[in-house]
Parts: sequence; structure tokens; C-alpha cells
Amino acid sequence: MAKELPEDLVTEILVWLPVVSLLRFKCVCKSWYALITHQNFIRKHLLHNNNNSSALLLLQTSEDYVVSTFSYETLQVPLTQPVPPLYFEMRFGMDEFYVVGSCNGLVCLHANYGLYVVIWNPATKETKVVANSSLLRFPAYYRIDGIGFGFDAKTNDYKILNILSLYDDPDSIRNEKIVQTEVYSLSADSWRKGDSPPCFICSSLRGMDTYINGVASWEASVDDWKGILSFDMSDEVFLKTQLPGDVLNDSGRHFFVLNESIAMTVTICSEDDMYIIESSEVCFDIWLLLEVGVNDSWTRLFTIGPITGITRLLGSWKNDSIFFEKYYRQLVLYDPSTKEITDLKVGDGHIVSWQIITYTETLVSVKRGREVEEQDNC
Repeated sequence: MAKELPEDLVTEILVWLPVVSLLRFKCVCKSWYALITHQNFIRKHLLHNNNNSSALLLLQTSEDYVVSTFSYETLQVPLTQPVPPLYFEMRFGMDEFYVVGSCNGLVCLHANYGLYVVIWNPATKETKVVANSSLLRFPAYYRIDGIGFGFDAKTNDYKILNILSLYDDPDSIRNEKIVQTEVYSLSADSWRKGDSPPCFICSSLRGMDTYINGVASWEASVDDWKGILSFDMSDEVFLKTQLPGDVLNDSGRHFFVLNESIAMTVTICSEDDMYIIESSEVCFDIWLLLEVGVNDSWTRLFTIGPITGITRLLGSWKNDSIFFEKYYRQLVLYDPSTKEITDLKVGDGHIVSWQIITYTETLVSVKRGREVEEQDNC
């Protein structure tokens, strides 16, 4: 039957299928294998399924690391799998690592210490261990302040940005450091030195929660200036956006993506409740940045709360719903329209931390720039 159908019709049918089915159908015949593995089909399948997002949930348990893929529509968990284990276990034992970000189905993982990075496609199980940078660093002491992963639409390439602080010695104070950037190209499989950023990164390395349309962002500061530092993956330039004056003196800030824009939550609680998480009442002001680089484009959307027992915001879902982590590591969903909190009942009680990253299953290969070698077991 496959031989009787025109190839363009076969393509139109196959492009609707999920990745797991397409991986099986590569074994139907040589022509289907060639079609499904061709870059034109992979690109067409990506564009067709780009809106079928799910939430990629990183669970760090007391024994291992597993990733559960949430259905974006139902919030059910159809698949749970371990993260690529061998590379990290061989080098670090159970050293802590996290999801830097996800773009077009590729997930970037980074060990919490050092420059060790893995690019992984959870749908196809392909893994790429990123080579360490060979760029000369002097002084020898360094710390990664920020790391970003994203797509360069102009060159059809995936890039990683490292923002490092270099010190004369490990006890140097902050103003003695030198800030350097490095850019990795997946197609070239190499690092090169980038421009120095105009300010210092001050957000934690818990993951890239603010990547949108080829631009990665972090909270940053320099002298009396506080704001967002953004990096355009295509033009490789930095942009600065100052925080609104109403929140400059607030320390409880977290940044995430909401409605395809950078959002900021400001945590408001009394000093008496600050250290009693289980019973404390907190409020969260939600702000939206409409245009990166434009200081006046911040707008306050709404306030959540007061609510009790919430420890931190994790990310957003459809209809402005917000994922929160509650006391005892519960994952809950807050609906701002009804002001209801729903316990999603995910996890086994041994979870150390949560991380939610928007993710789409794709056929995009981590072996870009090289011929993909696969064992044909058909």
C-alpha cells in the first residue's frame, strides 16, 4: 500500500503522527526510513507539532533523577524515564544537575559544578556530551554565573552560552572578578569566546526559566542598576531591561515564561512568617515584560494570595494557571480565575526538588552537522 500512495501524501499522513510511532515506522521499508530521517521531514514535523507542548518535569529523588512528561492538556503523566545516567554517574556519582532549558525537543542538562553539559532528545533517546571548552582561562579559578540554551533561527543551529566569573584566587571578593562568555555551536561542535556582558548575573543556576523565541534571560545587576540581562542567540548581542521601580528593593523575585513573554513574580510576606513555611501566608505579584530591552513595557497583571504553605513558583500552564511547590514538596496548580489550588498528586514523598520546563516531542537530532549513524535492526 505504501508503494501505491504518492510520496507527498505519505508525508502529509506521517507528519501527524507522534514521535514514538515514527520511530517504529522507520522499519517499514527503506523509503520510509529515508523519508522520516530526512531533515525536510523533521523540520515539517517540528513545525506541525510545535503547539503540542507538554510540561517536562524534572524529579530529583533521594536515589536517582527521573523525568516525567506531563500531557499539556490533561496533566497526566504518560511517561517517566531516567535522565541519561552514564556520563554524569561516571564523573560525578550523584552530583546535582538540572535542566538548563528545552528547545525544539532538545533538552540541555548541566552538572551543578564544572562545565559539563549534555544535550538530550528524550523522545528519540539520542544524547550528545558537549566537549569541554578549550579556551584559555586565566586566572584559573572560575564560576559559572549563568548558562543558556537556545536556537539560532538565522543559521538553523543550537547554541549554549556560558557566563563565567574568573578570579585571581578562590577567596577573591566580587569586584575583583573578570566576566567572560563562551558560545557553543552544536553544528560546529566547538566553543568560541564571546563578548563580555554589561552587568553581573545574580540569579541562581537552578535552570533557564526565561527562554523565549531565541532569547535567553537572567536577573542581573551592576552598580545601582537592577534588571534583566538578555542574550539573542542569533545576533549574539546582550540587551538590558531595568526592573520597574516598584520592585527594586524587593528580594523575593522569580522569573518565568507566561504567555510567550518574560514574567516576574514578587513574593510578599511578613518577617514573622518568613521562616514558618507551613503556616505562613504569602502574596505573589505577577508582572509581565511586554518587550525585552524596553524599560517601560513592564505591567502588573494580578496578585495571587494570600495563600498558605507555598514555598516557590515553578512555572505557568494554560489560561494563566501557575505551578507552585507547596510545603512537603507537593506540586500544586493555582487557577487565578477561580483562586483554587489543586494538588496534582505527583511524586512519592522523596522528592528533593522540582523543575518544570516547556517541552515538545520532536525528531530533531543532537548529531547535527554530522551524518546520523543508526543501527538498522529491521
